Amino acid sequence: MTLNDQVIGINATWAFDNTLSTITFLYSNGQSSQHGTGDTIRYPMYSNAFNLLTLESFNSVTLYVGLRDIINPYKPNGTIIVVGIQFFTNKGRQTQLLGSSNGTEYSETFSDYILAYAQGRSYAFIDGLQFVWKKGFQESPTSMIANV
Repeated sequence: MTLNDQVIGINATWAFDNTLSTITFLYSNGQSSQHGTGDTIRYPMYSNAFNLLTLESFNSVTLYVGLRDIINPYKPNGTIIVVGIQFFTNKGRQTQLLGSSNGTEYSETFSDYILAYAQGRSYAFIDGLQFVWKKGFQESPTSMIANV
């Protein structure tokens, strides 16, 4: 990744019980990174793709984290995972809720910053995501004026 690369789209899948299974970040350099694989019990039944428009960036994200009964020999009474996520853009658009809002809500937004990339920790399910933000581009006032 270089300073000019950034997230340009996402693909996500989630299961019948609204547990986020996978999220794939698509980058401007043609790369992608997938987090999570799901498991053999909760097949992803829903999917959604969201691609950014020209001069559009993600400028806010809301995560939902909850305790789920998933196969984990180290935590037999449940594991805390990312169960849902939603992204917002500098153009007023937003993704649908990907997964579930049934959990604790966390939001990240920084004035004048845009999402550059995400990194995380996951096996079958996503148990950690970190968002890296960079100073966003500003549209020049003259670019907003139509020539007639």
